[in-house]
Amino acid sequence: MNYDLKEIKDVLEDDIHLLGYEELRYSIFEGENNKRAEYQLRMEKKGDLFEVYMTADRAGVMGKYKFDNPFDATDKFLDIMQSRVLTNRRRVRDGEPPEYHCSLWDDIRVN
Repeated sequence: MNYDLKEIKDVLEDDIHLLGYEELRYSIFEGENNKRAEYQLRMEKKGDLFEVYMTADRAGVMGKYKFDNPFDATDKFLDIMQSRVLTNRRRVRDGEPPEYHCSLWDDIRVN
């Protein structure tokens, strides 16, 4: 099925904005080798599949999820995004270094 990638990207970016996650490192339909960064969440369209994955240090790929439709891919993308925020907040709280600096967790107060 043909999907309007711009429309999918716009809806997903609106969700990211509503959640306040704009500062996270992410890329949506930029091309697998374009605008890569360490610890970045990515969604790409490859053939008939939508791929959602994280990059690690040196922008290597960590775990790749493949979906037949953009709806399931979007759900996974947002789920991973929330997981990264929680994981990094926990790391900062516990005195460990975060994956990268971001105001979503750098300002966590340790009690």
